[in-house]
Amino acid sequence: MGNRTSECNAKRSDSTVSYQEADMTSIIHNLSLRFAGVSFQSSVNHPPICSKARLSRRSLKTHSSDPYLSSKTVWPVNLCEAPFLPEFPIRNGIDESNFKVLEIISSGGYGKVFKVAKTDDGDIFAMKVISKSQVLKDNAVRQVKDEIKIHLLCGHHPFLIPGLFHWQSKKHLYLVTPYISGGDLHKLWKSTGCFDIELIKIYVGELALAIDFLHHAGIIYRDLKMENILLESNGHLKVIDFGLSKWLSIGGRTYTLCGTLHYMAPEVLQPKSIGEGYTHSVDWWSLGVLLFALLEGQFPYRGMPDFRETADFEFTAESASCESARRLVRSLLTREPSQRLRSLLMLQRHGFYHHFDFDTLKSQKVDPLPLLELQRQKSRPQLKENEVEDFSEFDTNIEVR
Repeated sequence: MGNRTSECNAKRSDSTVSYQEADMTSIIHNLSLRFAGVSFQSSVNHPPICSKARLSRRSLKTHSSDPYLSSKTVWPVNLCEAPFLPEFPIRNGIDESNFKVLEIISSGGYGKVFKVAKTDDGDIFAMKVISKSQVLKDNAVRQVKDEIKIHLLCGHHPFLIPGLFHWQSKKHLYLVTPYISGGDLHKLWKSTGCFDIELIKIYVGELALAIDFLHHAGIIYRDLKMENILLESNGHLKVIDFGLSKWLSIGGRTYTLCGTLHYMAPEVLQPKSIGEGYTHSVDWWSLGVLLFALLEGQFPYRGMPDFRETADFEFTAESASCESARRLVRSLLTREPSQRLRSLLMLQRHGFYHHFDFDTLKSQKVDPLPLLELQRQKSRPQLKENEVEDFSEFDTNIEVR
């Protein structure tokens, strides 16, 4: 009897457990049906559940091209924040409340750049504020992510602007860089005209060092122009704004139509059905346009350039540029990319830089400040009424497929 009673009690307890498990399973099943598709955020920090499933090489290759793959998180986050993670953290120990806006520096397609002061120590910075809604509307998430990565990777170069702080709020992305007090090269050129040949040699050399560094880092810049070149208090240059830059390995090609119209190389404007895309050599073409403008006080083309027929240009008779500088312009503005001067080594071997020390230039031991002060004392001659000075920009970033 005693043994039978014990067996009955055991069976009863087992049946009770089975009933409880069945009830709990039913409850979980009903909840899963009722709240399907609803995200919850737990207040308890559980360790992430790691899947041991193996991915094929094809799936890895597919995922690697997805700009939103790196935004995946263990726990759900707001939809307005997830696409920009992890490049733009939500909480990074610093946010917009740590800065006081002093004035607007410039405005662009995605937002504005402000001159700001840090509230704790009063240090001055430049803060770029980007609208998330505009970025998502233009499908430019990869573009802004690449911009911050390039800032972090290349900011240590002496002629490239570094990124100091970056974060995101619900509506905006923030990027804080050093404030450069000397203004941009375009304003100086607009007010003074032609530059002294020795100052041109220094500035074009510094730009060539920056371009060469970016190219060897696997980056094509695509927007080299005077507005994106700032003058430091010591007279040296800083290249800013990597918004149109792109990761592109040496020898690679891309087809995106972007940049500033009158700095574009001819192969950029050709549709994919006609051309074969373009390479890093387009940055050297833009450097040639900039060199011509500094020498002549004007751009090499008037109105809408038509590269399909010719890429010829003329130097003015009153130009003070030397013949070696003109030859360098022609080498940079060669319509055929394979024949164009397109590397720092080719530039160093050119007659314009005969007996010029690029190592000294890179270490900023060449002092451009005296020449810059003399340039600022000049004034541009009166422009003709029909002379075009400023040109429209292509802010769109359309992939030609």
